[in-house]
Amino acid sequence: MSQSTLVYNTNYFDGTNLKQMKASVKGMSKEAFKTYKTKDGTLVGLFQGNRGARPDIDFVIKILIPGPDKILRPPTHTFWVVDLLLKIPEYRNEVREIVEYYIKYYKRTTPFSSVQERNNYKLETVEEIATRYARLDQSYTLSLDYVAMVIELFCKNEKITPGAYMFRNLLLALRDYIDGKKHYTEVLQAAVPGFN
Repeated sequence: MSQSTLVYNTNYFDGTNLKQMKASVKGMSKEAFKTYKTKDGTLVGLFQGNRGARPDIDFVIKILIPGPDKILRPPTHTFWVVDLLLKIPEYRNEVREIVEYYIKYYKRTTPFSSVQERNNYKLETVEEIATRYARLDQSYTLSLDYVAMVIELFCKNEKITPGAYMFRNLLLALRDYIDGKKHYTEVLQAAVPGFN
């Protein structure tokens, strides 16, 4: 389906604004404060969150895939993890490079310092990853720009809460799997919320 013919569920997207049926934080806007669009047409919206040490800069990621009956939902970590796992048989080295890139990105990135900084955020890694590893884009899988986008955003979001390491640990588990140090099921388990 070409980008010009993409149709979205009008309950969630009016052609300009991505919105949820009810606000995730009582009294807050139902509209995304930031919306990104991937090359396959997936809309990635950032909505006001209310968790962590700085609830004012916390955000919730929700996605809407093209289709008149599709619903807005939060992307689970399993989506992008399984996508990268599917690419490993053919592109093991490249997937490891991507995972290592984001482990290093996680270490150096900092949380947003203000609502304004968060709301005006320009993605830092997506273009580089999507260009450098374009050959990894495959039919019937997630677009690589989507994978890069959600990994970057989850890195930024986890940094808001000191002592939170679930996402970092998931990246480490995926690298360990690629290196033969973890079993496939351990990586999938690490993608489940609440995994220690």
